[in-house]
Amino acid sequence: MSDIHNIRNLTHSLTNVHEELSVEQLELYQKFITKSLEFRKAEEALLSAMDLEDGGDQKTSDTLRTIRRSLDNPSHRLSGSECVILACFYKELEGEEYVETKRINIYLHSYNRKPANTTKIVDNLEKKNLIKIKSDGLHSHKMYSLTKEGQNNAWNLIERLSDSSGNDKLAVME
Repeated sequence: MSDIHNIRNLTHSLTNVHEELSVEQLELYQKFITKSLEFRKAEEALLSAMDLEDGGDQKTSDTLRTIRRSLDNPSHRLSGSECVILACFYKELEGEEYVETKRINIYLHSYNRKPANTTKIVDNLEKKNLIKIKSDGLHSHKMYSLTKEGQNNAWNLIERLSDSSGNDKLAVME
């Protein structure tokens, strides 16, 4: 139902309600409407505050969309390091605390962006203090997450990707 249709039905009901209810019932109905309105305002304020506290769902979804568009855009020739940083940040925004190399490879492969050797890239990013590694052993898949510096780097990269208008090469990371 459209909003206009709902408003017309509500208006029609309210104009006829005074004929069907006693004065006492109308007063109780008025109190009910007032309390309902106060509750609705409080609920919206709470949800808004929660959204701001969490960094905002809208901002997160916009960032995820930007990352997907950038990875899917062939004119954005991203380095392997840039791809890994973006993929890791994407997974963090989705709520994953640590990301496994294999999952990043699969994610990047879906955009035809899989670097030749993600493990080597992760090791280099760790040396630059952009990623912290958690490993279960020598031959296990590495688990890692972005450091604060890595997150800042990811935000800078996303900002440049958002601002670029089809630039051929985005040399953000060395």
